[in-house]
Amino acid sequence: MTKLVELATEHPRALNHDLMRVGHRLRDLEDVRSGLTLGDLLDLVAYSDPSSAVYRALNPDWEWDLTNQLLAFLIDHHQGQAWAEGGKRGPRPKPIPRPGVSEKQEKKYQTAKRSTREEIDAYLASRVKPKK
Repeated sequence: MTKLVELATEHPRALNHDLMRVGHRLRDLEDVRSGLTLGDLLDLVAYSDPSSAVYRALNPDWEWDLTNQLLAFLIDHHQGQAWAEGGKRGPRPKPIPRPGVSEKQEKKYQTAKRSTREEIDAYLASRVKPKK
């Protein structure tokens, strides 16, 4: 109930828009003769879909459904493949920005000490299984 009051105060125009699509207005809640009940309003909000203004107001990334996520992936993959097949000339193509995903920060790894070539060879030799 409090979410509905919050929705009516924060997004009254979206709620009114969806109500007008079904032949009512938000002000009809005050008139008992209109037939619009609070339960009707709760149902309208609870079962809203991406075609409704309430859904879009509450979900700013509503356009990023699975289909659009997959399309963005395919475009990014195709651009990366074309760039690689073209000899990796020019800057690497940037992926399509997606909601909730920030650009990856460049990772820089550092070790406590530098290993000598002999130490690296000894470590790698210890990791190899002897042939039987």
